[in-house]
Amino acid sequence: MLVRGIIMLGVLLLTLWQSAIALAVQPVKLPVAASIIPLADFCRQIGGERVQVQVFIPPGASPHTFEPSPGLLTGLRQAKVVVINGAGLEPWVGRFLQTLKVQKPMVVTATDGLDLIREVHGHVREGGPQTIGGKKPEHGHGHPHAHGDVNPHVWLDPVLAQDICRRLAAALSSADPEGRPVYEQQLHQYLEKLTALHDKIAAATAQFQIKEFIGFHPSFSYFARRYGLREVGIIEVAPGREPTPRALQNILAAIKRYGIRVIFSEPQFNPRIAEVLANEAGVRVLTLDPIGGRPPYGESYIQLMEYNLNTMAQAMK
Repeated sequence: MLVRGIIMLGVLLLTLWQSAIALAVQPVKLPVAASIIPLADFCRQIGGERVQVQVFIPPGASPHTFEPSPGLLTGLRQAKVVVINGAGLEPWVGRFLQTLKVQKPMVVTATDGLDLIREVHGHVREGGPQTIGGKKPEHGHGHPHAHGDVNPHVWLDPVLAQDICRRLAAALSSADPEGRPVYEQQLHQYLEKLTALHDKIAAATAQFQIKEFIGFHPSFSYFARRYGLREVGIIEVAPGREPTPRALQNILAAIKRYGIRVIFSEPQFNPRIAEVLANEAGVRVLTLDPIGGRPPYGESYIQLMEYNLNTMAQAMK
């Protein structure tokens, strides 16, 4: 019995020693924080096992109105790379970054250098949105990218998403030079998937019989610009800003004029107005999700975009 006990103790000590060695050689993951789920998924797809990604804004919350808790800010202070969308989507981020006196993270802004859409301050868009040619407009109050002047939802264009991913890979490589070959390889693989996604969407939307749609919020402006669709009505041009009676009448007129069969709502907003309009117009309400985080697509950007495409096809094909 004594010999057997000694053998068992030896096996246990050997197992513990091997576990300690494995923990010691396990690489420390690069801490990354991303504001929204799609940007976080880009980081995971490119970074793989070398990164630990935290998302600022939880599923179901609107980035436009979200305010972080003290606990979340504590976690963000530990990030080496912070990925934000910019263009006014996360107005609190700039204030937070200014509070960091030492060990400031590398910041990647998704909208930097992209051809941004200027917001149209009305509920019916005729002739499509205006663009700004990639410039970052400055306004009278001195803050660039104030939402309401430019549309921030660039990630919903899979082609622009590829540009964002390239810049993410460069930032991760800069923060973690040893991981550069991994980041470059995984970027290449993910870009191929995004190209396939773009081709799939382009082929599907080309078959749409109805090219116009009514959105709850101007989230899909970049998607529409890419694939030749038209937002002819927006229920809320800004979060919490309910449409005027005249704007509602314009939306109802657009539904009749273009033969629109569906009003799109979003899970981040109360669908009440969309449901009232749909009831009056005799059309349905379907949900498009610009952010993700819910079944069946979860936190996968590609699955989210496929869900949105399939939902649009129900209304427009």
